[in-house]
Formats: sequence, C-alpha cells, structure tokens
Amino acid sequence: MIFKEESQLLQSIKQGYLYRVYLLYGEEKYLKEMYLKRLIRLAAPEEFQEFNFHRFDGTQLSADSLIESCEAMPFLAEQRCVVVDKFDFEGLNAQDKEKLTALLEDPVSSTVLILTVDKEEFSPKKSAGAKKLVNLCDKAGAVIELKKRETSDLVRFIRSKLEARGCSLTKDRALQLIERCEKDMLTISGEMEKLAAYAQHLRTEDSEQPVEITAEMIEKVTCKTVNASVYDLAKAILADRFEKAMRIVEDLLYLRYQPTVILSALSGAYLDLYIAKTAKNMGLGEDAIKQNFSYKGRDFVVRNSLRDCSKYSPEVLRNSVSYLASVDYRMKSSRADSAILLEQAVTELFLIASGQRG
Repeated sequence: MIFKEESQLLQSIKQGYLYRVYLLYGEEKYLKEMYLKRLIRLAAPEEFQEFNFHRFDGTQLSADSLIESCEAMPFLAEQRCVVVDKFDFEGLNAQDKEKLTALLEDPVSSTVLILTVDKEEFSPKKSAGAKKLVNLCDKAGAVIELKKRETSDLVRFIRSKLEARGCSLTKDRALQLIERCEKDMLTISGEMEKLAAYAQHLRTEDSEQPVEITAEMIEKVTCKTVNASVYDLAKAILADRFEKAMRIVEDLLYLRYQPTVILSALSGAYLDLYIAKTAKNMGLGEDAIKQNFSYKGRDFVVRNSLRDCSKYSPEVLRNSVSYLASVDYRMKSSRADSAILLEQAVTELFLIASGQRG
C-alpha cells in the first residue's frame, strides 16, 4: 500500500497495525528517523528487543544475511523486526537483487522488515530500479515518501515544540529559524533544543510565564547552515561589505568547513541569484522557477533570490558564476592551498562586483 499522506502511516501506528514490509524514502531525514523509531518500538518491544531486532547497514548488505535474519523465529514475541538503513536496491549485484526480489514477493509472516532509503535522488518516476522496489514494497506492505514540510507546517512544528518547553515565539521568529536552518527538520530540531536550554537559564525560579524567543536569541544561540551563511557572504560581497565578508569566511573555516564546500555553496548562491535575475527579466515568477529548475523543497531559496536579485546586474552575476567555476577547477586540479584560493576568490568577486558600483 502506498500511503499518500503521513496521517495514514501515523494512524496505522496508533492503531497498532503492522505491515510485513515498510519502505521509507524522501528528503526529510528527521521524519524518516521519527517514523522508524515508532515502528521499531511497535514491532520489537524493548523487553525482548535483544533477541528480536536486527539492524543492517545497507551499504554493506549481504542478501543471504538479511534473508537469514528475516527467517529466524521470534523469541517470546509475535514477530521480529529487521531494519536496513541506507538501502540501495539499484546498487546490489544481480544475484542479491534477485534474492531480495524473491523475499519481497513472499515476505516472512513473522518478521517486520523496514527499508530506509537515504538517497535524495531516489525516485520511482525517474528510475526503473526505484520503481520496481516501490512496486514490490507496495504489494508486500507499505510505502511512504517523506517530503520536506511546507513552511506553514514548520512554523506550527516549531511553535508547538518550543511552547511545550516553556517558550513562546512569534511567526516571524519561527520563520527566522527556518531560514537559518534551510527548512531541514533535523537541523531545526537541534537548534530548538539549544534555544530551549538557553531559555531555561533566563527563567526566574518563581516565574511560570513562558520565555519569549527573540531575534537576538536566535542569532546568538543558533548556527546557520553553511548554505545560509554563504548566502550572507554573497550578499556582503555584492554590497561592498568587505570586513563582514571576510569575517564570514573566517568563521566558516574555523568551524572546519572545507574550502571546497564553501566555494561550492558560494557558487550555488550566485547561480541562484543569476537564475532569479534572468527569470525576473523574462517576467517569470516563483512557481515558474521552481518548475523549470531543481528547487524542490527549496522554495525559500527561490523567494530570497527573487527578493535580492533586483539589486545586482545580470552581467556581474554571470561573470561571478563563470569566475567561480574557474576557481573550482583550480582548487580541485592544483596543489595550491584551498583556503588561500578561497580568500583570493572572495577578493576577486569584490572587484567583479565593483563594476556595478562604479
């Protein structure tokens, strides 16, 4: 059965109903981990989990070992639970693929088999192997794609979780946190824990009032993702704010981000701005950009780029994208210090941007 909505999976778990096979895939890792934990708790209660639970690393999977584990008899329980993390059906050799196909066509009645796929590009619409796996699991049990949540859903998620921890925050503050974390629920969850812990230190012993989460607290306590930080770097360069730009670079290097990762994110930020600028000049809006380019689950990137691109000329953005591509080649093909190349690149981007200011 292919669940069209998360609510269907959640309802079946609440009712205590278990399918023989589950396939969990999609972009949102937080939701995959959350539902996986719930299914494990239901299929293999803790008191006998030592005997009735087995977890495999899908990157080192042996079909024979998996089948042997699935066929083992449960101990003092109705069923066993077997989990395969990072399952890669398409990466299996022909013999293992054939064996696992047979297992999924006739699943073991005393075992709950849960397969999780980590590859974000996994898509039954684009891959014959992915389509086959989805069809097999659909017939054998349940399939659910866990997509990135809409911004409105994330706002409710953040406010609900923080209010439960004795905090309050406005919609704008929730949106601020979402943007810093690029809509990634796993990152958001970690940053919420830090905010809640910080808020506890501010609470007076006799106060029962919730602690208000402010913009300053979010800036002080939470960390931006590398992409969010690098977008600020691109804006600082284009706004001729040299000191701020170099401080962002230094902070990212201090946090041990590799120069190649920073450069790749910087190239992406400039490309986003260039695409938005070109689309805007053609009279295209947010929906058209998301439809024609790879911005699935990244609507805030499109929105921010459309908001900011008006300040910059298409020539400067195009020249910057081209220059960054050449730096990327040099960084990967030479023995030069990558951090120095990155700092030189930032300086050169200031010179390119000066063309629109001059």
